[in-house]
Amino acid sequence: MGQGIFVTGTDTGIGKTFVAAGVAAALSEKGVDVGVFKPMLSGENREDPASDTMILKSMSGDESPPSDITPFQFDEPLAPYLAAKRQNISVKQSDVLNSWNHIKHRHSFNIVEGAGGIAVPYGEDFLVSDVMKDINLSVLVVARPNLGTVNHTFLTVDYARRCGLNVLGVVINGFNSARAEAADYTNPELIEQFCKVPVLGIIPQTDKIDKKTLVELFQSKMDLSFFT
Repeated sequence: MGQGIFVTGTDTGIGKTFVAAGVAAALSEKGVDVGVFKPMLSGENREDPASDTMILKSMSGDESPPSDITPFQFDEPLAPYLAAKRQNISVKQSDVLNSWNHIKHRHSFNIVEGAGGIAVPYGEDFLVSDVMKDINLSVLVVARPNLGTVNHTFLTVDYARRCGLNVLGVVINGFNSARAEAADYTNPELIEQFCKVPVLGIIPQTDKIDKKTLVELFQSKMDLSFFT
């Protein structure tokens, strides 16, 4: 197993890019040589400074071109397989693996981000989980804080393990103390108890994504020792 993590989520819009970028920023600030890889991007232009690709690139300090960090991009904000199909594009599992092999040795620690959840279709006959098995990094699961998250987190962790993947832990993203209810406060303990994985961090909700903010946030709210 290589040095790095594969960031997946219990759902889409869960904050995977925010967490991946935050971990990248915090580790690079500590002197870790961080590379990033998000193989597929839907509904965004990877060259756009606000795209997931460019956020990961800027927060990590990875000097690879956007086309190497995200080799496959599609116009519509849909599951990558469907978005590609609607553009008459076919991406094979081997294409994704070849793109990964092209860049994986550039840095000592890699952060890879999937699309949506772990079972999202990447191609006609393969899922995000199949690429996760190919890349073979430990898995970081991003979960939401509120009611229902234990079920979604358990299903994600259980499926990952059934795929033979090592789940490093869970990070709960978007905690808002002003709106938090009993479930938000008790879910971390339930996740650890029933999923049998550590909750490595509880990240407060924030609108800022500058590097200084992310470094301070993730160095103070996450246990980064699991990644190095």
